[in-house]
Amino acid sequence: MSISHTFTVESTDHCETPLSAYRDVAPALAEIARLLGKTKETVKIYDPYFCAGGVKRHLGALGFPNVYNRNEDFYKTIESGRTPEFDVLVTNPPYSTRPFDHIERLMDFCRKHAKAYLILQPCYVYLKPYYEGSLLRQGGDAGEFYLTPSERYTYRTPEGLRDVKAGALSTSPFVTFWYGACGDKRDEFVKWWNERGKTECKGCTMRLKARNLPRRFKDSHDDTRPRLRKKQREALKRRQDKALGLDPFRAMKRKKGPRKFNRGDAPHRKRGPGSAPAGKFRR
Repeated sequence: MSISHTFTVESTDHCETPLSAYRDVAPALAEIARLLGKTKETVKIYDPYFCAGGVKRHLGALGFPNVYNRNEDFYKTIESGRTPEFDVLVTNPPYSTRPFDHIERLMDFCRKHAKAYLILQPCYVYLKPYYEGSLLRQGGDAGEFYLTPSERYTYRTPEGLRDVKAGALSTSPFVTFWYGACGDKRDEFVKWWNERGKTECKGCTMRLKARNLPRRFKDSHDDTRPRLRKKQREALKRRQDKALGLDPFRAMKRKKGPRKFNRGDAPHRKRGPGSAPAGKFRR
């Protein structure tokens, strides 16, 4: 695959969202469309960050054909006033911060346009001042919510967009989940979630406040994140190793091989004139 982007890109940002991530939130996206008076076929979806066009294929396969995702500079379209009309913004922004912070600029765009959105981004974003500022919209509350998946998402770089080995094309640098907002429709959205959404979005959980996120989705710098005891940390590490296909008990297994000395012959055990012979005990 050979793609020539019309804007400056950072090679490490070339990662496409997996179909499983869109499948997780497809019912929620359909409900937001219904609340806006649209259907899956007519709702206008905007993803301003183009990588290789995967978002159009994935959402199209899930019944959302009206997706705008083109090979164009998002920030130049803002400056020229050429951003397309849309109902819901659905995207996974670049995580790089040079020459500027993409996520910060995206959240500022969302604050100014006050449209519904579903944004897949790292767990540290909710701690940033710019995110808190983006929730203070003109005319009312942003109606934020958070959808966390059952498993950590892994992203893949389309072949030809990064000069790395094939094994390095899959990556998961941060814990990510969906940041959502639907303005004054949130109460109706929450009602739908309690009635049907938690069943339709299989494996996902929803929280209305970041402080109530499950522990594994909280950033390590979050003061509300509970600290685990040693045994809990070890159990968590074994579960993570098992999920990666590693032997979860490899650290507990003793290295094979003969002993260098007998227990009673240990060099640090000094025996005096009246001590027992090596390997024997006095009675």
